[in-house]
Amino acid sequence: MAREQLGICAEANLHASYLLFNAVEGQEPILRQKLARVPLLLARLAEHFSEAQLTGVVAVGADYWDSLYPGARPQGLQSFPLIASDNLAQAELWADLLIQVRSDRLDVNYIACQQILQLLKNSVDLLEQLQGFRYLDGRDLTGFIDSPHNPKGSRKRQLALVEPALQPVFAAGSYMYFQRWHYDLLHWQQLEASVQEEIMGISKIEGVLLPPSRLQPNSHAVACRLGNAENPPLLVAQNMPFAEQNSQGLLSLHYAGDPGSFSQLLAYQLGNKAANAGGEQPQSEQYDLLFDYCHVDLCAAFFAPSLSFLEMACRP
Repeated sequence: MAREQLGICAEANLHASYLLFNAVEGQEPILRQKLARVPLLLARLAEHFSEAQLTGVVAVGADYWDSLYPGARPQGLQSFPLIASDNLAQAELWADLLIQVRSDRLDVNYIACQQILQLLKNSVDLLEQLQGFRYLDGRDLTGFIDSPHNPKGSRKRQLALVEPALQPVFAAGSYMYFQRWHYDLLHWQQLEASVQEEIMGISKIEGVLLPPSRLQPNSHAVACRLGNAENPPLLVAQNMPFAEQNSQGLLSLHYAGDPGSFSQLLAYQLGNKAANAGGEQPQSEQYDLLFDYCHVDLCAAFFAPSLSFLEMACRP
């Protein structure tokens, strides 16, 4: 039975590190060996620093997958869906690999990242090393609870992991979508709390859906449920705020067992509500209201294979 990478369905942590790499050409055979060793490295550190709750995820870029693992490709694995829209600025990041490290100790994250960089040296070039942190009681920098209705328990595994019956080779793997959101906090913080709530679609303190009389059809919460407040989430979110001197926002990871879930969600949030008879996606004015206060400067699509696949793929 395939074993998933533990970081995909792990509970929230206090700190997250994101290592984005480009692979050195011609290093694929040795890189397959090294990537299979990363989960072992993390497991050893997790045992040594047991109180830190250390986990990690190794993910391979959609455009690099065939070079690294030419024998088989996850069904539907594609580049990040950059949907033409006037409602959200986006810029794709050309990254071959993403390794996420999360724990409750920043020093343990540092140790893990340093050991990963040492392991992968000469096979990759580091593009970005990003740092996220838990803010207050699980809120993002807007002041609202982040993803208050995120799936939990067995439902999280059902949504995040590929089903064995659908793709036996990639069972327990997960499609991963990475975005870095920048918030316009200067203008956001000038809004009354009630206006912020109507944009988000949830109460600022409790994180529960607003009553129907106040719930806007294109509020963030409703847009994330494809226009129906009763719809369950399609994906598993792992978001962490980040803050630099002149830039603040959210490092967003979404995991899905179905490669179409994220594209469907993003298209809806951007105003592409439904396909017409010709198959075209008309754009609506009803885009996610939160997009007036943020933009995305990095986005990329990856696949996080199972531990079983990583181990099998590096064998001669």
